[in-house]
Amino acid sequence: MNRYLLRIDEPQARRVEVETIFEVGGKGTLDVRMPVWTPGSYLVREHQRHVDGFAARDADGKPLAFEKLDKHTWRIRPAGARRVQVAYRLACFELTVRTNHVDASHAFLNPAATFMFAVGGEDQPCRVCIAAPAGWKTWVALPEFDGEFQARDFDALADSPFEIGPPESHAEHRFMAGGVPHELVVWGRGDLDGQKAVADTVKIIEAQAAMFGGLPYREKYLFIVLLNEKGRGGLEHRHSCALLAPRYGFSTPTGYEDFLQLVAHEFFHLWNVKRLRPSAFTPYDWTGENHTGLLWAMEGLTRAYEVITLRRAGLVTPQRFLELWAELVTQLRRTPGRLRTTLLQASYDAWIKFYRPDETTPNTTVSYYLKGGVVGMLLDLELRRRTAGQRTLDDLMRLLYQRHGRAPGLPEDGVEAAAVELCGDDSLRAWFDRALRSTDELDLDGALAGVGLKVLWHAQDGNDDKGGAEADPAKASKGSAKGWSGAALKEQGSALAVQSVAEGSPAQLAGLGAGDEIAAIDGHRGELKARLTKSAPGTKLRVSVFRGDELVELPLELAAPPADTATIVPASDATPEKRELRRAWMGADWPEPAAG
Repeated sequence: MNRYLLRIDEPQARRVEVETIFEVGGKGTLDVRMPVWTPGSYLVREHQRHVDGFAARDADGKPLAFEKLDKHTWRIRPAGARRVQVAYRLACFELTVRTNHVDASHAFLNPAATFMFAVGGEDQPCRVCIAAPAGWKTWVALPEFDGEFQARDFDALADSPFEIGPPESHAEHRFMAGGVPHELVVWGRGDLDGQKAVADTVKIIEAQAAMFGGLPYREKYLFIVLLNEKGRGGLEHRHSCALLAPRYGFSTPTGYEDFLQLVAHEFFHLWNVKRLRPSAFTPYDWTGENHTGLLWAMEGLTRAYEVITLRRAGLVTPQRFLELWAELVTQLRRTPGRLRTTLLQASYDAWIKFYRPDETTPNTTVSYYLKGGVVGMLLDLELRRRTAGQRTLDDLMRLLYQRHGRAPGLPEDGVEAAAVELCGDDSLRAWFDRALRSTDELDLDGALAGVGLKVLWHAQDGNDDKGGAEADPAKASKGSAKGWSGAALKEQGSALAVQSVAEGSPAQLAGLGAGDEIAAIDGHRGELKARLTKSAPGTKLRVSVFRGDELVELPLELAAPPADTATIVPASDATPEKRELRRAWMGADWPEPAAG
């Protein structure tokens, strides 16, 4: 049994004190270790860098000798003591779902970034006692007995984030879904309508539970929502999830829809990742990278079910359902790196690339969330087409969950093997070769044609054009009179900062690069962004750029924008069989285009 005491004596100093009692059992040495990463976030984050004042004592308070073996392991010499107390202080100033944040209004603590464990004793039960300021309350998914929160082992503890704070800085919502109690706790002020969020969250829970035949838990489930200025993210846990959202981002339809997609994504991870997880994660190695080529399935297929869930829950219309797919397809087509890095390689390299983007990222790699989500959509359509609607992505997920939802986990070829088995067609392996192991363009046309749809490509019509599902093909295929530079820009005072430059674009040919600051165009500094984005193709501009402290001038000739914006529309020649497959996929009929 390992006992943890978490003290929050000075929350305004953004730190906590941690004390842990380890049972030694007469061993000559005791190694204690802090994880270097947080499950679900595939980056070595060096949590131990926030530790200071490490000390070890026996039961009588006598100091014990220790040494540090590596960046995350301390070796203690118990000198005959059967119990060892380890104490340290932890800085908590990073407001993300993966790390720790403490201030006068709350404490959000991710156990993987907070607690240490005895090497070799990871399977020992853990108990946590919280000593917080008077009036503060604790929200966590762990069961509580006699004032202590209990976990069966360190993995279960590390999988249970704590939100602690005064009730007046939080909003609590308790509700039932699927016959199980749930709770949504919100920290921070914002424009989130709690009652509406609860009603829509229930729809999401019930839609996903129906697909898998019920919820995988009978205890309560906790949603922790952290409101902030503009950050967005989520992290899944076995009986809870943590969500980070912009505090005033819920008042617009797209902003609220984005929040619902985040809820749907993290909740779907209950099955896909928290129970069905790669064998490379079974068990977790807390000391370093846990490489796998399956992140496209863990995160990409979950991304696909964001869209699927919102449609099944009645939270988006059939039209919006296709718009969301078209937006993903558009985002992928606007990523040049899709032609350089395979989906499997992007998954494997997540530990060194995904969470550390730089100016070359858009041109050299692709997001396994993004391309994996599009592959999930296409795989669903491919299974439906090859089996005349008898097999779908739902069937594949259920089979994977039933077969690999426990140790030793999902083998690297598990998704592909199960899909081939489901449709009884070994030629599906060639489809996976193209989708996972090559940088060839995905077969969008073939997949959509199977359900009586087609994709139209047109140039981006303004910064807000993300793609969509337009009923008028003529409008969807319209051109654009605006020129294109290929530079991603961000307004920075009176200048424009270049964030990245697309491969082969006019901006790259002109010599623009990330970090450059555009100070003037044709000798004038006004309306810089408008003049770059609204001028016609062929327009020649004299761009004045600060590169470091040096002012240079570059000739830039705008080009016609690429046709990289997707619109999904019904095919006028779709057979009745294809229209029926489309109806089953969308959950509704599409109004057929008028003749002629």
